[in-house]
Amino acid sequence: MSLRRDIHSAFETITPPLAGMPERVVQAVLAENKGRRRKETIVFGLRVPLAIAATFLLVALVAAALVTWNAVHNNTVPAGHVLTGLQQLEARPLNLPTLKQTDVCPNNPGVNSLHYDYGSGPVYVDGGSETSTQWGNYWDVVYFTAPSLTGPVLIRGRDLMSTDRKVVFVGAHAGGPSIGSDPVPGTGVQHTELVLDASHPEYKTNGGTYGTWHVRQGMSRGWNGCFGFQFDGPTFSETITGFSAP
Repeated sequence: MSLRRDIHSAFETITPPLAGMPERVVQAVLAENKGRRRKETIVFGLRVPLAIAATFLLVALVAAALVTWNAVHNNTVPAGHVLTGLQQLEARPLNLPTLKQTDVCPNNPGVNSLHYDYGSGPVYVDGGSETSTQWGNYWDVVYFTAPSLTGPVLIRGRDLMSTDRKVVFVGAHAGGPSIGSDPVPGTGVQHTELVLDASHPEYKTNGGTYGTWHVRQGMSRGWNGCFGFQFDGPTFSETITGFSAP
């Protein structure tokens, strides 16, 4: 007996006879393929075996699915110019003096003709009301930006008698590292940076031209009142200093 016949005999021992069913299935498939080939010639202009066409279709569907998956899950939006600009501003050193307790606090509010309390431009600030909590003191101030200023503005500050005590900012425009929180309503999480987008102010004042932001900023208990701020923008940097009795 041949090897092929031995295999068939063993298979029939395991599986009951199919009474010619395989032959009938093959004949039916061949007949169906013959009818389809005529249609394929009309539709596609060439005679492609059904199995090959199905294979190509499956590959195309899988490739399309992969492309869609990558497009959805790897759609990383490039950082906008505000984010990039802010990172550049944060990389600038904070050029504020560190004084001894016996030193005289420097008073350098800046000079402007617009009657703002601080700043020489293009960023200005007016002082406001004070609120005291167990943590320290907060001031509700107003920042202004000149009409020509666009892009991000970074504002940082600290106690000039101590490099460890920093001005904190709370609210919608606070940014940078979080260094604590205050449970008193209207305060909350405290950040070490104030970030203003001069292109999109809260509203405009001074004839509808100057960008305006209401900000709450604070200092923890223990400082002696000598402060310094640094304003950084795309094309400028300014420091202001002064004294405010705690």
